[in-house]
Amino acid sequence: MEKYERLSLCGLYCGGCKNYKENFNCMGCRNEKELVHDCPTRPCCINKGLLHCGECTDFPCNVLNDFYNDGLRHHELAYKNMIMIKEIGLEKWLLEQEEEYTCKCGRKKVWFATKCTDENCHTES
Repeated sequence: MEKYERLSLCGLYCGGCKNYKENFNCMGCRNEKELVHDCPTRPCCINKGLLHCGECTDFPCNVLNDFYNDGLRHHELAYKNMIMIKEIGLEKWLLEQEEEYTCKCGRKKVWFATKCTDENCHTES
């Protein structure tokens, strides 16, 4: 597994997405092609050879501003994540995300969820 495969280019934590390696079986924007074909940030970041948009000298550019402010909660979350990555560093952010999106029972939690994805889990997460 690639070290950063759960970090999307725009700042989302793919490990918190309900489709990441489940349901639609998205492989994350670093490896996925079909499900992210219309992403406005992916081609720019890849063409510039950046690990994520926060490394760009133009961050946040007009494309990202439009993306982060389009009314979708997870896009707004991506902006907050990118700011946090710049503040605390990528490694620490990834560790915090892994902890936040893993239930005490070991199962995955998803963005904005208040409980574990396992309906039989009764752990206070």
